[in-house]
Amino acid sequence: MKNVNLANSIYQQKGGGMGLDVNDGMLINNRPDSTTGIQKACEIKKALKVAQKVEVMSKAMTISKMECDDHMDGMYSGPSVRY
Repeated sequence: MKNVNLANSIYQQKGGGMGLDVNDGMLINNRPDSTTGIQKACEIKKALKVAQKVEVMSKAMTISKMECDDHMDGMYSGPSVRY
């Protein structure tokens, strides 16, 4: 077996590059995520759209419950019947 010089390998260096740290001979990835501004804007737009849909559904359910309660009160709160 040949003697290989590992003095300059990524496992022997102090830092493996921007965002990469070496800890006990293992590379630790501390890099920020590589999303672009356009991708971030699309994700925000999508999240807003979902939030608006949830809000609309919540309002619709609240209104429906209120109307249902009003109709139920009208059904049972008629004139009292005497026997």
